[in-house]
Amino acid sequence: MTQMIKEPFLADNIDYSTYSDVVFQINSLAKADALVNPEKTVNATIGTLCGEDGKILAFRSVYDSFRKVPDTVKASYASDLGGNPDFREEIFKWINRNNNIELPHAVIAAPGGTGALFLMFTSCLNKGETVLLPDIYWGSYNLMVNKHQLKSEKYRIAENNQVSIRDLMAKSESIMERLGKLMVIINDPCHNPTGISLGYEKWSQLIDFFNKLSEKGPVIVVNDTAYLDFAHNPDHITDYMANFNKISDNVLLSLAYSCSKAFTCYGARLGANIILAKDPQRVANMDNALRRVLRGTWSNGNNGFMHCVVDVLRNHKEEYLRERDASVAMLQRRADIVVKEAEQCGLPLYPYHEGFFITIPIEDTDLLSRYHSALMKDHIYTVKFQKGIRIAICGLPEKKCYGLAARMKAILEETVND
Repeated sequence: MTQMIKEPFLADNIDYSTYSDVVFQINSLAKADALVNPEKTVNATIGTLCGEDGKILAFRSVYDSFRKVPDTVKASYASDLGGNPDFREEIFKWINRNNNIELPHAVIAAPGGTGALFLMFTSCLNKGETVLLPDIYWGSYNLMVNKHQLKSEKYRIAENNQVSIRDLMAKSESIMERLGKLMVIINDPCHNPTGISLGYEKWSQLIDFFNKLSEKGPVIVVNDTAYLDFAHNPDHITDYMANFNKISDNVLLSLAYSCSKAFTCYGARLGANIILAKDPQRVANMDNALRRVLRGTWSNGNNGFMHCVVDVLRNHKEEYLRERDASVAMLQRRADIVVKEAEQCGLPLYPYHEGFFITIPIEDTDLLSRYHSALMKDHIYTVKFQKGIRIAICGLPEKKCYGLAARMKAILEETVND
């Protein structure tokens, strides 16, 4: 946080320096450039799913249903602070689509996956305590860390160009030894920004590890599942959750789910926090605590869209699945082009498995900034993350994917040699 003169109208910990979201800024630059240089401009910035025409996708199955929700329902509060009962029931069934989870659970509606995460950042750690984050991550994690006066440490998600959980476990042990408590964020599957997914076996190893670690103190595992429904095999992407059933009494799991992404309703702001633990009383305690936080923060969930999601999942699931699966296939085609051409030209990538994003790893912060600027000079607009350049294939038509890796490789070499 930038050191500033104290503002008497604000709390001591509030950062009042000018805030602007870099993603939206660069997206605006890309749109302006595209008007002048439509063939050269590549806009790989925004994390929303777009069709081959470059326009945002809004699933017909969802919006046909939403239009039928009465205005009086859209205008009303939800029937329960934690979300309408039928919504909570359907979301759990949807996440537990293959009946992998057998634990006591609670579902709390929230404004998007962001709200679901906010509940955990604000409720589980005391001021000055440490949350463990991946070393390359969605920037809003850091905003939440600062907002709640927490500290953070980072674990490497890949080593020697291979997915790794070794550093995650080492950092977890270190934090537990010092603090006697651990809260860790695992953005999986379809990690933003790399597209890494851990898979069943690594989750099995992690749960065994967290169980052992919990003998020294409570372990809170927050699984950020924002992009879950756009994995390459969405029907079985939740299979890894069967490992959750073996958690010990001193481990608590939170699944942060985004209806905003799954149902292409980013602006409607709807998601859910699913709490899992062995002891039903601990689940109830968390449920009650989180309800108090949400009541004092945003008060109530989006009633109209909760009704829409329930209707889609109960009455229009087949239509929805056809649209979702077509979108997953479209994402895979785009990813296949970029990954294959990157291999051919020698452009380094984090190991990509699935999802909205592909990332070029760059550890050197000076090189990272110079490379990002050089890409924009060549009409390629991406997002600079902590340790890499993110390519949002979710919004990139196939025709823009061809030749992109070679262009980016050539610019990288020029930047390195400058």
